[in-house]
Amino acid sequence: MIKKNAAAFAIAFCAAFVFAYNPPAGGENIFRLSSPELLMEGNSSTGGCFFSVSPDSAVNNPALTAFEQRVVLNASGTMMFDGKDASGSAVGGAMEAGLLIPSRWYVYSFLLQGVFVPFQDMNVGNSVSFTANAAKDLTDNFSVGIGANLGVAWGNSSDWLAGFNIGAFYNAGSVSFMKDLRFSAVLVNLGKPLSNMKLTGISGSECSIWPGPVTFGFGAAAVLFDSKSFDIASSLDFSFPTFQNFVADAAVQFMLFDSFKISSCWELNARELANGYKNIVPSVSLGFKFTFSSKDGSLLANKGWAQSEMTVNAGWRQLYENINAVSAGARINLGLKDTQAPEIILWND
Repeated sequence: MIKKNAAAFAIAFCAAFVFAYNPPAGGENIFRLSSPELLMEGNSSTGGCFFSVSPDSAVNNPALTAFEQRVVLNASGTMMFDGKDASGSAVGGAMEAGLLIPSRWYVYSFLLQGVFVPFQDMNVGNSVSFTANAAKDLTDNFSVGIGANLGVAWGNSSDWLAGFNIGAFYNAGSVSFMKDLRFSAVLVNLGKPLSNMKLTGISGSECSIWPGPVTFGFGAAAVLFDSKSFDIASSLDFSFPTFQNFVADAAVQFMLFDSFKISSCWELNARELANGYKNIVPSVSLGFKFTFSSKDGSLLANKGWAQSEMTVNAGWRQLYENINAVSAGARINLGLKDTQAPEIILWND
């Protein structure tokens, strides 16, 4: 069994170099279109400039959710607009719903996504996918994770995809002027990509396999300045789809009173830029976190979630010259963080 798995991985790895690199525009970000965090916070594999995770964090790094101690729900959607599309299609969209469940040994998360893009300038078609993820903290600062996804796609033709992702995450703490310094490494899209969609790739001919199989990436993030009411943090990620492309993602975030967040990110996709597709205008998004209470006797209060946190996000990003995206979503962390250390009482105390 081990030999068969090793052989399958070797075949997938070699296939990454055999096929010509020609995905459709936006194909490498097919799983990052459905929420403002994924679309407008720098594709960060370190949990964002300020560390924050939700069920869809596993898209960027399966190891990120390992330290979450609360049940998390999220739902979001994105609308895309192209008023100059040659086919006459002006509106597309994406949506997602996720659930994160901590357990004694692992943190599990599940994510359902749908993407529906009819544009010729971003020819990724329609797809529905499901991702399941498990993450484990091996130390107080280091975690690993593995995720698996399964999906179907249709447009000019139909196809299916199946694969898994692995990732690692490390929090180095404070180093020099940087606080909460984090590092990450991921290897994603290990399996069967889409290959029979008959869509137009970035070179103008029919697209190849996508999203890029065997994509390696790594990243870093840290808080650069913090005060009682105002903080600044940044993240930087690099990835190498199919080892035939280079993608850099940079993001900066400003936090006011630990509640209001302003984010901006910028992406450089070398192959898309060389083929005249990529737009490099930075995105902008806003987020607000607040606490809400449940009435005594309600279902949430009976579960021990009398108080919980909700984070709402919304933002804008120009994906390509004629394609703009507006995304909004909400995340609920059931219960409050346990910040009080356990009290140990000895017999003679």
